[in-house]
Amino acid sequence: MLKDIHSPSDIRGLSTDELKGLAGEIRRELIDVVSENGGHLASNMGAVELTLALHIAFDAPKDKIVFDVGHQAYVHKMLTGRAQAMRTLRRKDGLSGFPRRDESEYDVNDAGHASDAISLALGLARARDLAGQEHCVVAVVGDGALTGGMCYEALNDAGQSRTKLIVILNDNEMSISPNVGAMHMHLTRMRQSTAYRSFKQGLRRALARLPRLGEKLERALERVRDAVKLLFINDMFFDALNIEYLGPIDGHDVEEMVRVFRRAKEYDKPVVIHVVTRKGLGYTLAENRPERFHGVAPFYADSGKARGAAARSAGSLAAQALAERAKTDSRIVCVSAAMLSGTGMEVFQQAFPDRCFDVGIAEEHAVTLSAGLALGGMKPYAAIYSTFLQRGYDQAMMDVCLNRAPVTFLIDRAGLTGEDGETHQGVFDLAMLRTMPGMTIGCPVDNAELRRMLELSFELNAPMAIRYPKALPDGADASFALGEWTLEREGADVCLLACGRMVRVARAAAARLEAAGVSAAVVNARFVKPMDEKALTVVAEKGLPVVALEDGVRAGGFGEGVAAWLSARGYAAPVEYVTVPDRFIPQGTVDEQMKMCEMDEESVAARVGRALGREPYADTRR
Repeated sequence: MLKDIHSPSDIRGLSTDELKGLAGEIRRELIDVVSENGGHLASNMGAVELTLALHIAFDAPKDKIVFDVGHQAYVHKMLTGRAQAMRTLRRKDGLSGFPRRDESEYDVNDAGHASDAISLALGLARARDLAGQEHCVVAVVGDGALTGGMCYEALNDAGQSRTKLIVILNDNEMSISPNVGAMHMHLTRMRQSTAYRSFKQGLRRALARLPRLGEKLERALERVRDAVKLLFINDMFFDALNIEYLGPIDGHDVEEMVRVFRRAKEYDKPVVIHVVTRKGLGYTLAENRPERFHGVAPFYADSGKARGAAARSAGSLAAQALAERAKTDSRIVCVSAAMLSGTGMEVFQQAFPDRCFDVGIAEEHAVTLSAGLALGGMKPYAAIYSTFLQRGYDQAMMDVCLNRAPVTFLIDRAGLTGEDGETHQGVFDLAMLRTMPGMTIGCPVDNAELRRMLELSFELNAPMAIRYPKALPDGADASFALGEWTLEREGADVCLLACGRMVRVARAAAARLEAAGVSAAVVNARFVKPMDEKALTVVAEKGLPVVALEDGVRAGGFGEGVAAWLSARGYAAPVEYVTVPDRFIPQGTVDEQMKMCEMDEESVAARVGRALGREPYADTRR
């Protein structure tokens, strides 16, 4: 049936059996697409019936449906005219793995990060009220998002008003790693109230036997049922916020959800609907290991094994090094924001469970918690993706750097990151961290340099950040001091100063230039802060044109730091920048994105050649 679904109106007349058949077909398509392209599988498999119910009960795009994070919106895309394009998911110029406004009128916002949907939906609801409109606004929020404080800020604000807002809490007990925290335990108690569920089911069966009075009586008794619910479920949390609570209900029963969703429309106040789903439902491997199939690379559907050999993550190598050191240093602790598996820190957790703290989707708290641990005498390592560390800017500045707290940030997924697209590029961290007094920033080019930077961090009694992409190549044993750069290649025509993964690009570009008669020096500027002033002085005194290469944005980045240093000391050497352009970078493979940004070795060689007036590079881009 899926090929005949072009808009939500095409599913509203389907029978119960037809909806079940469509749900099965959607799940098969999800497995086929994600196993081929990679993406978020378990979350979407668990949200099939929920999404069907949403588009039956609400009239999108008139009604606004906001998906928190948006990684569970694949089914939404299929039901809103994009089913035939699903095979392009996460590919260059294809469908995004998240809602995108330029993709469909059904997508309310460009999403990608967690815990913001209620705030955004409340803004949409207030805009509706101010404009004198009457449509519904719905926020679909996972229970993992409720580990983030922004949800409570929004609920607190919503509860003080009479703004009509529907929040659907999709409770599947998972975010990326298993959920943690007191709110998770509260939801678990509510979910496990079998007495209430039995009462509710018995009441519905009894009313169904009264064909004339049943429907009216059920509506009249709903208030009684809500009162009885308090005997079984402690939902006073939402009541204290002046928010109506409905549930828990079965998130795989379309008819029940549609009934409750329609009932929620009648309230003139915020409503939370608690829906219980099973992450990965319909694919046994994902049901059994939902964290393994949260975000996946392409895999073989029959076995679940990855297509091709997966490189060892840099995060797992860092975790192993921390675990080894922690055997003799009881100060070492690890902090994660719902990303133990993504950052590889499960290795440390298994070795030292009492010294590993997963705080949920709460990056601000993770950073300040780390500062407190450090001020209390510990040596904390906060493992966070680059794109998520942005949320902890103030905490890193005020709580870590101002206090000179010896926190080390292990910044995973730094630089261009590939198919997740605009919201997940780790290209702003260098500019962000360079502004912070007392911060040391290291960018290893390979695993050997990563290990060496960790060794330096063990003895550093100050804030430090080590940033790296998902995987790094192996390298020879590295030995360097804090802040030290290395001249890897002499050159007489131009000097390439590169940090992190861009060192490999600089090496390859220099080889291309040499073949065309251009002599390029290459410097591994592995520390962005502090910069190696001795090495910079040597470069400047040679008077060569300088090209600064970094996998981050130009504004406030490494290259501008080099240019400012040279200018302040009166050196006239011109500086050329190889950086991420001043725009959000769309999805594609990392190699495609590097070419898109003219940061690949061919583009760099061509650019340098043209700048030096070397004609062999005039046609390189062709």
